[in-house]
Amino acid sequence: MIKGKIKPIWKSTEYKKVKWRSNTNHYAHFQTSNNNEKQYAQQVGVFINDTVSDKFQNIAKKFKLKQTVVALNKMTVGQILPWHKDKYATYIKRNKIKNKKKIVRIILFLEDSLPGHQLWINDNLCYGKAGSYFGWHYGTKHMAANLGEKDRYTLQITGIQDE
Repeated sequence: MIKGKIKPIWKSTEYKKVKWRSNTNHYAHFQTSNNNEKQYAQQVGVFINDTVSDKFQNIAKKFKLKQTVVALNKMTVGQILPWHKDKYATYIKRNKIKNKKKIVRIILFLEDSLPGHQLWINDNLCYGKAGSYFGWHYGTKHMAANLGEKDRYTLQITGIQDE
């Protein structure tokens, strides 16, 4: 597991006041059990922003990944991404990735974790103050949920890590 903290240099208006859209067809993007798909079908979701400002693009550069893709994510109260492994199909195709094992996903908390805001990587519950980040390599099982009372905002960074 990858983890650490960077100093927050952003304001909440820079991610809360953007145009959000639902990331539809969630199950096409990850592998999960049929039971999860049936049980959580109505609650699965993350809202994403299509245009990420230069400020967030520059934050992603701090992780020294290649072929980086950055997205702002919002989980509203009650949204769940059950246990799964990401397929990265679009990322792999667009970036002509040969070695999937070099793919890294980083989740950076834009706000302090609140009760009910969950990110699990394998058997680790990940939480922290704004600027805390957690990541994993291709093939790692993880989940996220917002079982709290306020929306959960994160910056998602995907890229290739050199050895």
